[in-house]
Amino acid sequence: MASDKVTKIGLALGGGGARGLAHVLMLEAFDELGIKPAMIAGCSMGALVGAAYAGGMSGREIRDHALRLLSNKIDMARHVFGAKQTKLGDIFSLRGLSSLHLDGQKLVDIALPDHLPARLEDMKIPLKLVAVDFERMEEVVLDSGPTLQAVGASIAIPGLVAAPMINGRIHVDGGVKNPVPFNHLTHGMDFVVAVDVTGKPRTLSRAHPSNIELAVGSLLIMFNELAELRRAQNPPAIYLYPEVDHFAAGDFFKVKEIFAASEATKDKLKRSLEMRVRALTVERPPPLPSPQGGGGIISGGS
Repeated sequence: MASDKVTKIGLALGGGGARGLAHVLMLEAFDELGIKPAMIAGCSMGALVGAAYAGGMSGREIRDHALRLLSNKIDMARHVFGAKQTKLGDIFSLRGLSSLHLDGQKLVDIALPDHLPARLEDMKIPLKLVAVDFERMEEVVLDSGPTLQAVGASIAIPGLVAAPMINGRIHVDGGVKNPVPFNHLTHGMDFVVAVDVTGKPRTLSRAHPSNIELAVGSLLIMFNELAELRRAQNPPAIYLYPEVDHFAAGDFFKVKEIFAASEATKDKLKRSLEMRVRALTVERPPPLPSPQGGGGIISGGS
């Protein structure tokens, strides 16, 4: 898709737990068209996937990495306790008898490959990650500082995942304020693509769901409502809803099924991107043939 103008595309990847694995296929759509986002904004699971892509991994590499980690629980355990040399106590954070959390920064360390940039400002694609300062009730945009710390803050689901302290302050999941942070990509972009995986709560499979399923499902209801309100106010050019509503936020070990369910949305994104990029760029005409007996090549346009 050669052109005289580089199209600047902003990409927003939202939060939704395991449903956010659908983001990987949207990244493959960009790669298969030979284009890259000029900037990425991510929240929660979108922050995790966005950090891998902004750090230099291709969509296909992220897919392969996710399949290696999440295809079955035995392989995941080997990665966590073998390759990563993690102790069980490293994963859990106990802050008082009534406060047992998963450690967000350690989860990110387990999930992301070691070769990615250690700091956000060193990413190959500019990256903005969204978290929320709990006490100030303020949205915080992180675009510099340690990668693990920033992603750990963005994925900190209240009551389940503990975030690292940033500048001495407690942060929680960015979805509490901005579950699909496309508004941070408006400046300098030709257009913005937003991927919303908040969806609806999955139909419950039993009469008495677990407390965690209810708590996280309730958060997704809130995330979905907030995302819709923000979209209504200032809709981005392309807004996608991968078909992942029938997965729970914790269905990480259904990675193959989530990828399969996202294929149709990936194809839709590719068609939308092609049309918009063509509309914004001037296709370079092919060179004219050399004149008979001439000593040079006449090309059309500069």
